[in-house]
Amino acid sequence: MRRQRLARVDSAALALVDDTRAVTNPELAFAPELIERADAPLIRVRHGADGGPVEATAARRVKATPARVWSTISDVQSYGGRIPMMDSVKVDGRYATVHLRFGLSLFSAKFSFKVERELEEGRSVNLRYVEGEPRDLHIRLEVLPASTPDASLLYATIGFDAFSVGWLAKFFLKHHPEIRYGIFPGSASALLDTMRRVAEGGR
Repeated sequence: MRRQRLARVDSAALALVDDTRAVTNPELAFAPELIERADAPLIRVRHGADGGPVEATAARRVKATPARVWSTISDVQSYGGRIPMMDSVKVDGRYATVHLRFGLSLFSAKFSFKVERELEEGRSVNLRYVEGEPRDLHIRLEVLPASTPDASLLYATIGFDAFSVGWLAKFFLKHHPEIRYGIFPGSASALLDTMRRVAEGGR
């Protein structure tokens, strides 16, 4: 039996699930029925060959129809200024250029990257890395129907090379390696919560 650990982020309990847990559909990080039963967002962290985290998926039930959630996640242009640290997004056909602004105390840094957009109508949005920093960045947002027609199940996955985002991140990761273990769950959680708020009628 796999053990679950609970963390608290923005006053919401997050169940951190071992990345080897089996699901009904191997393409999904969590079985839909598990999300339906959960009373808080779920997060799974995937680890690389060196044992360090490289990706995280967050999932939860959203109080909005699948059509409403799809209209939210498929509007990639609107990610800028809405998702934390995404300053702006410019869509040009199949591609999108994302500008990031990262600030910590008196320091700030800017990065940008280009991704290819892959949309499966009504189901998923994939943003695949082309160039820029952070390297190897990929984002996937996926929506499934919930057990009731007025709700949905939303998955948010993000991964990237945490050591490729300039001297500021490298400095803190070198001197505080424990930060690496919070980057991916935090990023996935922020991505998921942003889309949830918008889909449920917020901004």
